[in-house]
Amino acid sequence: MLAPNWMELLVLVGTGGVGAAVLIYLVLRMFVWNKAESKSLERISKHAFWTGFIAWAFSSLAGANRAGLYSPHQMSDPLAPNVVVPVDPWSTIPVSWLIGPVVAVLLVHLIGQLSWPAPKSARRVAVLEYRKVRDYVQPLLGWSVFCIFAATAIVLIILACAPGFPARPAGRTGEGMTLLPLDGRIPGWMLATVLGAALVVLATGTLLVMRLTASRRSLEALNPEQNKTLRAIGMNRLLRVSATVASGLAAIAGNYLAQPAPASVDTSWTNWLGLVNMAVLVTMFFWKPPALQPDTPYSGASLSAAARPGKASFGATKLMDSTAVVLVPAAAAGVLLGYGLRYWLGWMGTIALSLAFMVLAYLALEMVLARNYGAPVRLRSGGRPPLKAPLPRWVYGGFGLSALGLAAAIGYAAASSTSLPPRRWDGFPAPWAIYVVPCILAAAILLAGLAAMWFALARPQLNNVPEALDATLRRRSLFRIARTVTSCWFALAGVVFSMAAPPLVSHPPAMQLDLSIVSALCFALGAIVLFLPVRAYTPEDMYVPDANKPSMSK
Repeated sequence: MLAPNWMELLVLVGTGGVGAAVLIYLVLRMFVWNKAESKSLERISKHAFWTGFIAWAFSSLAGANRAGLYSPHQMSDPLAPNVVVPVDPWSTIPVSWLIGPVVAVLLVHLIGQLSWPAPKSARRVAVLEYRKVRDYVQPLLGWSVFCIFAATAIVLIILACAPGFPARPAGRTGEGMTLLPLDGRIPGWMLATVLGAALVVLATGTLLVMRLTASRRSLEALNPEQNKTLRAIGMNRLLRVSATVASGLAAIAGNYLAQPAPASVDTSWTNWLGLVNMAVLVTMFFWKPPALQPDTPYSGASLSAAARPGKASFGATKLMDSTAVVLVPAAAAGVLLGYGLRYWLGWMGTIALSLAFMVLAYLALEMVLARNYGAPVRLRSGGRPPLKAPLPRWVYGGFGLSALGLAAAIGYAAASSTSLPPRRWDGFPAPWAIYVVPCILAAAILLAGLAAMWFALARPQLNNVPEALDATLRRRSLFRIARTVTSCWFALAGVVFSMAAPPLVSHPPAMQLDLSIVSALCFALGAIVLFLPVRAYTPEDMYVPDANKPSMSK
């Protein structure tokens, strides 16, 4: 069999590692390691959020879903098809895809706990207390994670006793029944050894990081109760992602155990442990950590300074912060419409239409804001100063990167399309649909975003609301719209890369171009962009200049 040599593997692993390191650095540099605002509650909350989010992004075990299995093609030599080649059992276990996510999750949480801002005051005030790990673990979550780890250990014991069998090529029975090819599997104890090592590393590392979370020094910007809540947040995020990874290890073992034997005539089978893993994933994803927020919507302010907004200002901010009330129904409507158009748009229509409806939901919020709090008479051109810095500069860079990725994906799909539709395309049955449909969807959400942005900039100024707060509300709306459009374009690029068939080559045994890593990177970037936090309110947004106060320049 043809396989990449060690130099090719080094190039692939090195490129992926450098890309991941650059991505982590950019995220932490822009949203976490900002020393100027390290004492603000908003920055502290972002640090805790991004630590958990980055760890979750690296927790995928999808690259090892076929661990311990091998296809009939791996038993034959391309130059001599009739010669049976023995398969190395250990080569079927992608150790790096099993141990790598475990180490990455623990390392991210370890860095997150070690990178809290150090005390800067000359005199420190500390509370003498003996902190135990169980004091910061929610009882229900702790017992749930313990049961998941125990169940995974039991599954691995069963896996160790499972026998292996060879792969079955396609053929026919004596009665003329067609037999589909079935994968073979290695002896179960080999796979159980690697999965067990990963589980032990995960359990041991989780306990050590939990101990570090409980024993690390407190933040001087928080009071004792808030420091306790912050430790509970770290424990919550660590346990949730560890439970997800542990259930993923059990799902890999379940995929191995569900494989039919060579004598079986079954044409389909179900990995029940994989379904359990999906249930655990959804449950842990929506398991909320404790809240660390002040009693004011201005969470970007320091803990000692929280402005008291006026009635109109408070109503406007409360309206624009109730995005979940309209985003969930809007996204659901987009999913239903995409499902109805699945025979033309494929499942990429579900993603694009749900995000497009979210953009329209932001437009509807702006309309309601202008209706309820807008000035009675619309300001003429020049009556309101132009909005300065409507979007951060890196937002334009992110949108440009998504445009380049989408253009590359569409170009690749157009170049690789043949007289037959791509094998993974599930939309309109035509070879051109794989690159025409993404163009239509990308243009649709771009037009929706431009319309929403135009209204946010052109709407009348709010009545009885400070000018600074009005500008902040516009910037927050523009940022939400821009991040949704950018996320959609990243997602469309990932879908096209995953669905477009590779170009045909004259030599089938040659190394084919696998863009699954690029597709996964596009999906990860789309998810990160979609959940980027908006600019927080500050006390300066409530400042109303005093017209009677003489200017210093006079």
